[in-house]
Amino acid sequence: MVALLLAGCVVWPRGSGPDAGAMPLADALALRDRGEAVLIDVRPREAYAGGHIPGAINIAGNAIEGQAAAIRKMGRLPILYCG
Repeated sequence: MVALLLAGCVVWPRGSGPDAGAMPLADALALRDRGEAVLIDVRPREAYAGGHIPGAINIAGNAIEGQAAAIRKMGRLPILYCG
């Protein structure tokens, strides 16, 4: 299962698991801006619709595993966030 942190971003799958460390938001945004990462908002659709980081896509946390192949095909480092 993927670890989700309320206070930061998690690089997946390298940052998955109970000991996953958070990535500072500034680092995540820099990777996104360089085209090296995709930000994935894992909150429910309603929360995403209420506001999210510009450019982030929404894949609910309970759907991440089922979307793993599609995420890998994006060819960018997936960075998951919530909150």
